[in-house]
Amino acid sequence: MKKYIYKFGILLFSLAVISACSGFDDDLEERNTDTKNASEVPPGPLFTNAVLDYYYLMLNTNVNSNVFRLYSQYWAQTTYPDESQYNQTTRNIGRNMWRTLYRDVLKDLDGAKVSINNAVLPGVNPVSEEAVRDNKLACIKIIEVLAYSNLVDLFGDIPYSEALDIENPEPSYDDAATVYSNILTELDNAIDMISTGYGGLDANDPIYGGNMSNWLKYANSLKLRLALRLADVNPSVAQATAEEAISNTLISSNADNFKIDYMPLSPNTNPLWVDLVQSGRKDFVAANHLVDYMNAQNDPRRSVYFTLYDGSYKGGIYGTANSYSKNSHIGDLFHDPELEGVLMSYAEVEFLLAEAAERGYTVAGTAEDHYNAAVLASMAEWGVDGTEASTFLAQAEVAYTTATGDWKVKIGSQKWISLFNNGFEGWTTYRLLDFGILKGFPIFDDDDNLIGYEDPEVPVRFLYPIEEATLNGTEYDAAAAAIGGDEMDTKLFWDIN
Repeated sequence: MKKYIYKFGILLFSLAVISACSGFDDDLEERNTDTKNASEVPPGPLFTNAVLDYYYLMLNTNVNSNVFRLYSQYWAQTTYPDESQYNQTTRNIGRNMWRTLYRDVLKDLDGAKVSINNAVLPGVNPVSEEAVRDNKLACIKIIEVLAYSNLVDLFGDIPYSEALDIENPEPSYDDAATVYSNILTELDNAIDMISTGYGGLDANDPIYGGNMSNWLKYANSLKLRLALRLADVNPSVAQATAEEAISNTLISSNADNFKIDYMPLSPNTNPLWVDLVQSGRKDFVAANHLVDYMNAQNDPRRSVYFTLYDGSYKGGIYGTANSYSKNSHIGDLFHDPELEGVLMSYAEVEFLLAEAAERGYTVAGTAEDHYNAAVLASMAEWGVDGTEASTFLAQAEVAYTTATGDWKVKIGSQKWISLFNNGFEGWTTYRLLDFGILKGFPIFDDDDNLIGYEDPEVPVRFLYPIEEATLNGTEYDAAAAAIGGDEMDTKLFWDIN
């Protein structure tokens, strides 16, 4: 009898527990919801984060992720010159750039895009609400185009059509030329979506603050830049695309520059301040190739770019371990935490127009007109007095009609100098216009200082990340074979000269 009473008691207790638990059914979901962390991130902060991560990647000078000022031979190194000697493997530089662009930039942009597309508009003012939504999506598309173009310009063939899918850890690589074709279409779509009479991401837009007129200028300027990437490999498409961009509004003053205004205190300072000041390190000096060239032309930007050493400007020998105390340093302006972060300037656009004119495209004004405008815009950007700028431009070795070399050397050399704080484009200018030692220009040569390196030429691409070979081996092997080998001297599809 006791045994049955015991079993009955257990049954009653179990029913009580079940009954008690059922009382929590209604609020079970609430109890399992994290009330302190958002389950869905609004699109604005995702966009902001993507943009800030992008600018940090392209502007910092940490040798683990950005060596473009070195590859452009603007800066030389002191104690550890490995990066100036083109060692891409020790620090996995390519991997860090790959990860940042895919994981931190493109993935956040994709999340912002999904969030905007899934949001239900209030419907109070349908026209303006849809215009603002389209403007937000256009800004996202433009940064996506920029990031994918950088990936192609860094590596060649890349994951594109199957990228960003977390369910697919082994995405295939798309042909680089096809990616360019697709992103130019996406850029056109973004341009068509912009309504300049309405806002966009506004407070979440650290570049233009929601000013869609400026976004339209930048989008067309970016289109011109990408078009000229194709000038040698696909002339007809390049010309048609460039002329479409030129026929619309472009960046037309330094006020329109594609930039971020940084703040005086961490973590909102210019990334250079972190590397040059906060770190307390003394890893860089001015590079001799740039300093010598600017000295020969009495370039007034020297006082901005460099400090004096013993009364003159002296660059450290590129590719070697230099003495920090016996060479010109990077100028004081670049130690300012509030230094503007510019990734496309009015000067660059004018140099692009000069190139387009030389290639025979339909451009208002001559190549010389745009070359002069570009040089003066660069001088103004760096705070050089107008009289000094005009005097510089009038020198026989600088004036367009008398400067040494063909148009690629003339435009390329001055564009290179103007891009001093945009190393990626400085390096790309060299790759595109080929104004190196083969054309008599005294930079980017086979440097005898790079002792022990079989191929001392400046790399024209980055090696794929090691993880791609180990975790996505089949697709990696196919991509490496398609581009002609995963080597630093394998030229990109647009680099045919």
